[in-house]
This record gives sequence, C-alpha cells and structure tokens, in this order.
Amino acid sequence: MKTFLAAAAALALAGSAAIAQQKAPAEASTFAKKVAAANTFEIQSSELARDRAQSSEVKSFAEEMIKDHTKAGEDFKSAVQEANVSPPPAEKPDAKQSATLAKLRRAQGATFEQAYVSAQLAAHKEAVTLFRNYTKSGRTPPLKQFAESTLPTLEHHLSMVQELNRSSSVAGKQTPGTGGRAMGPPAEAPRKSK
Repeated sequence: MKTFLAAAAALALAGSAAIAQQKAPAEASTFAKKVAAANTFEIQSSELARDRAQSSEVKSFAEEMIKDHTKAGEDFKSAVQEANVSPPPAEKPDAKQSATLAKLRRAQGATFEQAYVSAQLAAHKEAVTLFRNYTKSGRTPPLKQFAESTLPTLEHHLSMVQELNRSSSVAGKQTPGTGGRAMGPPAEAPRKSK
C-alpha cells in the first residue's frame, strides 16, 4: 500500500511538472512560429532585392540581411532544439508577408526599391518589438537567450533601414511629411546645357 501511495504521489508530482512545462512550450511555440516566418521573409525579400535593386545601397543592405538572417536562422534552430520545442512545420512567411513578397515580385525599378525598403522597415519594427517583448516575458531560457543575443542585430538593421528610407537615392521622388522633397542631402544632378 505504501508503494502504491508513493507511486501515485510521484505520478501526481510528475503530472504537475509536465503541466508546468507545457505552458512554456506554448508561448515558445508561438514565438518560434513568428521568428521562423519573419526570418524566412527577410531572406526571401532580400534575395529579390539583391537580384533586382538598382541602388548599390539597397543591394548592400540586402546582402547584409541575407547574411545576418541566415546566421540568425541557424542560431534559432539551435535554440529551438535546445528548448525541446517542436520547430515550426515549414519555414515560410505568414499570409501578410507572402502578400508583400507577391507585390515585390511584381514591382520593378525605383518602385521595387521603395516597396522593399518599406517592407523591411515594417518587418524590422515588428521583429524588434517581438524580440524585446520576448526578452522581457519569455519563459523558455534557450529562446530567451536567442532573443537577447539577436535583438542588437535587429535594432541595428532597423537603424540601417530607417537611414536607407531617408536617403535621397531610395526615397526618390517624395517622402511624406518632408514638404515634397526627399530627405537626406540633395543629390547633385548634372545640368543640361541648351
């Protein structure tokens, strides 16, 4: 009888521990799904920009995004494995990101560059918010460490894309809120003689 009670108590304790552990993977799975989609979007949209952009600044930014997000993806996979969280079933952009990719595939020239920079700006704002929140409230240590170590890179990317968005070479025609002129230093245009 004592053995039975001890076994029942151990089973109840193990069950409580399992329930407590299930809460962490639920929040961890949500974070993992969002990270996988965002990282895939960053890489796919930047591959388009690397191949289609005309501006050397945009191409350079896209190359850095591909390099940094490929490394982040590898670090992310390690963190997911260490956390014993099931990886997202397929690394693919979410519906909103897929729609943005479709728009980018249809755009060309300066329109493409403006759409790419705009998409990167929105994506990095969302990513910085997601990672900041997880560093504060995430309950799965390996993913929290991943978020903490990756956040400075994402903040740097956000700063870069904000500057790119302000630059006259990408802002092109007009930037809203600037009185009709592109932000940044005025571009020197060659004058035509008559």
